[in-house]
Amino acid sequence: MTTSALPAFPMPRVHPLDPPPAYRELGAEQPVFKVAVPRGEEVWVVTRHEDVRAVLTDHRLSSDPNTPGYPSYISGDTPLPPGFFLNQDEPDHGRLRRLITREFLINAMEAKRPQMQAILDGLLDRLEEQGNSADLVTQLAFPMAATVMCELLDVPYEDAPLFVGLTDTILDRRSTPEQVGQAAGELMAYFDRLVTDREQNPTDDMLGRLAAHQEAGRIDHAEFVGLAALLLLSGYDTMAQIIGLGTATLLEHPDQLEELKADPSLIPQAIEELLRYLSINHAGLPRAAVEDLEVGGQTIKAGEGLLVMLNAANRDASVFPEPDRFDIHRENSQSHVAFGHGFHKCVGFTMARVELSTVFAGLFSRLPNLKMAKPLTDLPFRHDMVLYGVRELPVTW
Repeated sequence: MTTSALPAFPMPRVHPLDPPPAYRELGAEQPVFKVAVPRGEEVWVVTRHEDVRAVLTDHRLSSDPNTPGYPSYISGDTPLPPGFFLNQDEPDHGRLRRLITREFLINAMEAKRPQMQAILDGLLDRLEEQGNSADLVTQLAFPMAATVMCELLDVPYEDAPLFVGLTDTILDRRSTPEQVGQAAGELMAYFDRLVTDREQNPTDDMLGRLAAHQEAGRIDHAEFVGLAALLLLSGYDTMAQIIGLGTATLLEHPDQLEELKADPSLIPQAIEELLRYLSINHAGLPRAAVEDLEVGGQTIKAGEGLLVMLNAANRDASVFPEPDRFDIHRENSQSHVAFGHGFHKCVGFTMARVELSTVFAGLFSRLPNLKMAKPLTDLPFRHDMVLYGVRELPVTW
């Protein structure tokens, strides 16, 4: 099949909360299938839950954008800085990841819950003071997610508009290479200033402890800068999108929302189902084969690229019966791969669960009559971003 005859990627959604139906249709014919990405490259797409888990634990597949065959749809032209271990292979990936793993252990994150609650309470106070309507994305989801990460890293929240705007430019698939390059340069210059200050003025926080690792020779300055950027950017944007989309999803399922309000003990299970159902990474996790291997019965040759679709895997009917149905009582929703899987699984998954349970319990407790001011299908969604979400969520109460 020629590249021009291959299905085009990215593929369109039909329902805003569901992955593109073409994943299931094409996957039924061939479990691992090829698509053409915008630059004309041929890339394999992996959608089945079983195959996704296998791929994400296979060292024959590289996360490094410099590997031949790595899908340019995700990597673009701007090289990632040192320290972005999300896009590194061993031994650097493990070395850098181990420096921060302890920071995200469950006890450390639970200790942050009162701080998260205070941030949420302050935002809800402001919402109630201004009246009975708001945009929940700009007035709750983004400031909540950004403030939590700023507090965690001791970064001034006043800087949030700077790094949010620059990150949006980088992650927007519509941005030109020149725009991405300029935004990336400005963003890394900001983090260089931040890290340099922390090196000169050590503090007892996450970045301060990374400075101590630097003194011990475990990380150099450039890696420190990249790691600081990775922590802040990955932590705030993902959480903001889940808070916005999660609220919209719950409001779209009022019967289940009423159950949650009546019995808050259901919230942890509801969060697992939200993570499965929404799977905000809709651009796929890119990988490149460094050796020949077989995935789902398909031979993948060295030098070929793959896109691993977490959102499709989380709607695999062989694992999740009636996968397109949102159900807070689903027994195996925790089997989702929304955080990835294997050695590259998101290091902040515990933080995400603590923050989301704080937000959804507090939001619907304070504003029990919350409802959307527009139909779901009229909302503007982030179809052109690496992370899916809703750009605004007008609500009333």
